[in-house]
Amino acid sequence: MKKIVIGIFVLVAFAGCEESVSSNELERRKQEELSKQAMLAVDLPNISNFYEKKTLKKILEMRDNPKIINYLYTKNDMSGKWVYEGKCIGFGIPYSTQYTNPEMYKYSGTTLPQADPNGLYSTPNGTATWVIKVDDNGLQTVEYIESEIRVTQNKLARRLVETWSLTQDY
Repeated sequence: MKKIVIGIFVLVAFAGCEESVSSNELERRKQEELSKQAMLAVDLPNISNFYEKKTLKKILEMRDNPKIINYLYTKNDMSGKWVYEGKCIGFGIPYSTQYTNPEMYKYSGTTLPQADPNGLYSTPNGTATWVIKVDDNGLQTVEYIESEIRVTQNKLARRLVETWSLTQDY
């Protein structure tokens, strides 16, 4: 009988304890409720052509061509014009892109980055770029560029480019 009374006392004591909810958790719950209300009131846009997704797929497939030769320019911050740097292979890779997933799964419910379709892990930060430049003899060199760049399949108009950077065959 004594054990039953103690058991009931323990249950009543635990039942009386309120769950301590952090302000972040409370905010998350309220935001989730508002998001549900918004979805019920408005719903998602009616997308039927998926044109932007098809466009990104096409761009990714075009970038996958190892034989594509492009023209590389860096920005002259003083004049606002582009500086012709020469030809390059591909479009460059942002410096912060990872070859492997830099994170690992540790706890249940943790969300981790997923690889892009090209198998790389792109991150939104960082402005530097790796570029493979190629000269007229086909010699390839890797360059690390921190300034603003532009890579294009067609040469830019002469009026947009610093004249001192142009080659004779530009």
